[in-house]
Parts: sequence; structure tokens; C-alpha cells
Amino acid sequence: MSYKALYRTYRPQDFNEVAGQTHITTTLKNALANDKVAHAYLFSGPRGTGKTSIAKIFAKTINCIHAPTDNPCNVCENCTGIQSGLISDIIEIDAASNNGVDEIREIRDKVKYLPGYVKYKVYIIDEVHMLSIGAFNALLKTLEEPPQHVIFILCTTEPQKIPLTIHSRCQRFDFKAITSIDMIAKLKEIVESEKIDIEDEALSQIAIHAEGGLRDAISLLDQARAYSPEHISVQDVNQISGAVSTEMQLGLAEALMQGNSTKAIELLNSLITEGKEVKKINLNLIEFFRDVLMIKNLRNLDENNNLYKNEKFVQLSKMISNNVTFYILDILNKAANDIKWSSSPKIFLELAFIKISDNEISSDTKIISMIDDLESRVIEIEKIKDDIVKYKEKESENLISEIVNKAEETEDKDILEDVEIEEVIKPIQVEEDKSKEIIEKETTDDIDATYSIDFVENILNNGNREDKALLINSWQKISRAFNNEEEKHLAQILETGRIVASSYNGIIITFPSVSICNRLMVPSNKKQVKNIIRNHYDREIDYIALPETVFEDIANEFRTLWNQNKGGYIKLSKIKNEGLTNVSEEEDSTETKLQPSIVTDAIDLFGDIVEVKK
Repeated sequence: MSYKALYRTYRPQDFNEVAGQTHITTTLKNALANDKVAHAYLFSGPRGTGKTSIAKIFAKTINCIHAPTDNPCNVCENCTGIQSGLISDIIEIDAASNNGVDEIREIRDKVKYLPGYVKYKVYIIDEVHMLSIGAFNALLKTLEEPPQHVIFILCTTEPQKIPLTIHSRCQRFDFKAITSIDMIAKLKEIVESEKIDIEDEALSQIAIHAEGGLRDAISLLDQARAYSPEHISVQDVNQISGAVSTEMQLGLAEALMQGNSTKAIELLNSLITEGKEVKKINLNLIEFFRDVLMIKNLRNLDENNNLYKNEKFVQLSKMISNNVTFYILDILNKAANDIKWSSSPKIFLELAFIKISDNEISSDTKIISMIDDLESRVIEIEKIKDDIVKYKEKESENLISEIVNKAEETEDKDILEDVEIEEVIKPIQVEEDKSKEIIEKETTDDIDATYSIDFVENILNNGNREDKALLINSWQKISRAFNNEEEKHLAQILETGRIVASSYNGIIITFPSVSICNRLMVPSNKKQVKNIIRNHYDREIDYIALPETVFEDIANEFRTLWNQNKGGYIKLSKIKNEGLTNVSEEEDSTETKLQPSIVTDAIDLFGDIVEVKK
């Protein structure tokens, strides 16, 4: 067989050719140059990121005739012999097929013999996590105190499966996934060297599909060249990788957002006819809506992702809210889990499309969006009110100034001061006093009675991650066990929130809407909600409902103080937010309870000015 695969042809021959692992190559080069080499190394990281390649470069460098040096010369007998595999002192072992005690005992017995050709014997054990417990135990003593002429390099993709006794005897290097920028740069080098005609967008698609593995990317490039030798387009890459094209992703997303499940399922059928896997279609859609969130909420985006440059994608992302996007992602993620274990995966994706398109099911998300819109309008009204007060004050000042000037002209100051000015000032003063009373009431309104920072402090200082994970695991099922419409409605509202902290007896729940927090903290509602939580989790749990932005500020303050104090009980600033109110002494009336949720939310926001027409 004369043809050699691209990933083997372009395997790096020295540390300078390694892509994306500068933090590791720099450390190893310095150690080799200064002749400060450890006896055992553990290389861990995703597949195709250079673990075995760097291990071989290390073996060449330490045995190079010019050692100590920071890079192999690749021309001396030792370097060329190791590269070609002719020197038997560099031993590569696949632990997946040699994972027994006997194989490791054989290594242990042979390490005492001196190398035959070079200065150091180097044992490279790949996929070392596959060794049995007995094999690890057999390796322990040798790994701790090997002969001076032996170096062990253990490579693994799953370091958590390796015993801590092995970890402690090795210098560990964590390999990271190769970034798209580094991957595309390396692919371009290969493309230029091999004179491959390929579109830039196709290179970007290869980098995205490889998911951080450079070897996978080079193999896909090799496969694409075999599929289309003359010219490689992004469609060719999508065809061989099973990925869904950008245009088709946009079409599916648009159909789902418009509630057109018929069109979405038609597009799904056409993709399956083309040979696309249901699992891959679902994954591409999850990535698509993840990119929607990225472009809506973050500034620093991957410049090599052409999707962010697509005008239609940018416009579509502006039309969809965060809440709706999260709702869609939740359904697609659940479908992904169902698809994994199903023999008929298409059914689950079709059901997911119908659920996303169903207006009734997505009504909770629509209500939240409507409430958010109402909140923004209230803030605008408050600003207008402040402007009106300021305008009235300015007009009053101008009027007084005009009267005083007129009095000076008529030289009748005493009469005007006693009569006219007093008559003008009196109503103005009354209005000012009223305004002051309102302002004082608003500024002195202490929401701590409802939104107690002491309660939050207690939860954060006594946080229980295991309990939080346990609660979250069944949070989305909380509304299923209630037949009472009122309790079921409250439970459905609860499900739109997110548990962010737990201390076993108390939890913090965040919501995107301020009005929902106020509503859930009303004593009568809180009593019902605590009853719902108790029935669901079979224990008493108190809670506080906070807007997402408020909790984010609290969490940032807690982290800062924690780092400054290095532990200890953290005291936090009181909770402040324009929309949050003290509802500790308020009760829902019977009439309010019977109103639909959107009406009660409007009443919470606007008070008595809301009029319900039958």
C-alpha cells in the first residue's frame, strides 16, 4: 500500500510543529534543555490533540545525539531510528489490548535491562485508563522508583479512571481541545502543501465538525479530497460528515419559530432521505440555537464561524427571545436523550418539532415575555412621571420669578408678598410636600422584610451542591402531580424558574421576570408554593424568589468577598431592585385568585387602574 494518510504524513516531528498546545511544549522544551526530566509523565486530554505525537517527540529529543536540547534534530541516527520505529528502546504499548497483570509484570521485569541503542528507554502506554486494578498495582512500585535509564509516558482520554496513586507518581499535563483558529491554520498549511482546492467555508465546517480534535479534522480533509478531488465545497464536507447545511438549519429554525410543524417535518424527511442521521440533525439544531444565544448575549464570538456572518441568521436571532430559545433547547435536549436509547429515533424528533410548534404548550413562555414587556412599559411610565415633576418645578420657579419682577416694576412688593406670592406658592408647596412624601415612602420602603438578605446569606454560606443537583434533577416534573388548577398553575410558574443554590432546608430560585418573584413571595402564594415543594420532595423547604439579574449581582459580591476573606461567614449588602416590593403583609383576594394569570400579573404591576371587562 503506497498511499499514506494525511494525518500520518503531517504528524508533527518536533515541538514547533505541534498545534494548539503551547503551554505543554514550552514546559517540556525548557525541562529538556536544562536536563531536568522527570521519570514519569501523564498526558491527558481529548482524542486527536497530540498526546502520542508529543510523547514520541519527547523520546527523540531526550535521546538525540545533541542532547540536552529543546528539540530533536531529526537528522542524527537516534532521531531517524526512533522516527522509523527501528530502535526497540522506545516501546509503545496499547493498554486497551494489553491491560492484564501479566503484561505489566513483563514490563516490570524488563525495565532493569539497559537500553541497547540509545541513552533512555521510553515506555509510551496509550489509553492507560484501560488497565485493570491489578495491572495498576503491579505498575506502582516501578513507576515510583524506575531505573535511571527508564522514562514512562502514560497517555489517556479519561484521567478520572486512573487511580490517585498513579497520579501522584507522575507529572501531569492536560491537553486542551484545539481551537478553530489553530486548527484552520494547520489545515491551510496542509492544503497549500498538497495543493488541494477547497473553499474557506469548507475548512471552517471541517474545524467545527472535528470538535477540537486535529487528527479528526485532517482525516475529514483527506476524506473530502477523496470524495471530490477537483474542488471541495462546504456541501461536500456536509455530505461526508452528515452535518446539516446552514440553509437547511435556517429553514428548520424558521419553521419551528413560526409554529409550522408540517414544514419542519417535511424538511426533516428530506434530510433523512439524503442520508442524514436523526441524531446528527438534532445535534446540529441544538448547536444552531446555542449560537442564537451566543450572538444575542455575548460579544466575543468565534470569527471563523461563518454562521455569525450570515445575514438571515442575524435577523432570525433578533426575532427570538432568550426565554423561547431556552424553551426550544430544553425540548431538543430531552429528544436527544430519548433518541440515544431508541430504535425509532425519528419519532422523538417529530414529536419534539410538534411540541415546539404547539402554541398552547409554549403559552408559559409567551406569558413571561408579555410580563417582561409590561415591566419595561412601567419603567418608561415612571421615567415620564419624573420628567413631568421636574417640568412642573421648573415652571413654578419661572412663574415666581416673573411675579417678583413684576412687583419690582410696580413698587408694590409688600402686597404681592402677602397676597399673590403666598397664593401662588401655597399650592406649589402642597404639591412639593406630596412629591416628597411619595419619594420618601419609595426610598424608605424596606424590601428586606420580603427579600431577606439574611436568608440568602445562610443558603450561600451553607451551600449543598449534592442536594442542589438532586432537586434540579426532578424540578421540571413538579407540576405533574397536581390536579388542583390553582396549585398546578403555581407549579407551572415554578418550573419556569431555576434553582441556583440550596442549603437542604432552603433554596434560591431565579426567574427572568421581577413580577413573578413578587407574586411568588406574597404570603398566601408562598404558603401554597411551600406545600407544593413539600409534596414533591417529601420535606420542608423554604425558598426565596429572585430576578436573575439580582442574583447575579449577589453571586458576584459573594465570590469577591469569599476570595478576599478566604472562607468564613460572608455578610452581604441588602437586596435592592426597582421592581421588587415588600409584599410580606399582602394577601391575594379571592377575586384575584380566580383571575387568569396574565390578569393577576397585570394587577400586580399596575394596581387598581386595571379594569377587567367581562
